[in-house]
Amino acid sequence: MSNLTVQKHDDLLVIDSRLIASELGIKHSDWFSNILLKYQEEIEKDFGVFRFENGKPLKGSTGGRPERFVWLSEEQATVLMTYSKNTDQVRRCKRNLVKAFAEAKTIINQVIPSQAQEIDRLKLELQLAQTQERLLLSTSAIATMHGREMVALILGKPDAIVTRTEKVETLVTVDERGRAVAKYDGIGITYLAKRYGFGSNTKACRHWLETIGVSDSQWLTEPSLVKAQKLPREILPWLDRQYSSRTGTRQGLLGE
Repeated sequence: MSNLTVQKHDDLLVIDSRLIASELGIKHSDWFSNILLKYQEEIEKDFGVFRFENGKPLKGSTGGRPERFVWLSEEQATVLMTYSKNTDQVRRCKRNLVKAFAEAKTIINQVIPSQAQEIDRLKLELQLAQTQERLLLSTSAIATMHGREMVALILGKPDAIVTRTEKVETLVTVDERGRAVAKYDGIGITYLAKRYGFGSNTKACRHWLETIGVSDSQWLTEPSLVKAQKLPREILPWLDRQYSSRTGTRQGLLGE
């Protein structure tokens, strides 16, 4: 099994000269002096300068003192191989050297890009999950305060409210015999303010209604201890659609 391992240094694929010496079955110091330094000038002239480095001995080797070696490029290492005797071991080393650089190129050109794409995909999935979690928390809070129908409105699904049965109080005026004289089926500003997110700010709600075209003539005045203006109940589906499509102007004091 070959121990030749290619690494990337300064955007260049290189191999440790000590690994080549080990693959050739010779002492690195001998190969360093008799081959590397001997042919250094002519190789550097055609294929770039040697990258010398002092480092700890390779794992499994004897000794513990720093050793001088060279990071060789593919061209430099290949040329140095041709300067060695063409023995079976040298030919095997040449083949393993070609394989090592080919495998390194495959990793750089195929494996690393695919891993980067997978990492990007996982990041997007994480962001989506976090967004969904925040949406769930927000909609749960809104549903608790205003009901699930309000959540449907905010998410652009007004049908969920249009089709529900509204609990609206109906005022019926009767004569002295208890017979109905007039029927009032309206919705007041207090109810509308809560329904459309204005809370207790009925003034802001009335302003919004005016900006979407609700006129004074549409308000009904129901007889009670105190006269109260209310809108016809049948106008609710239309109001829901206006709210869902963000029609009209909502005053800045709402904090929106």
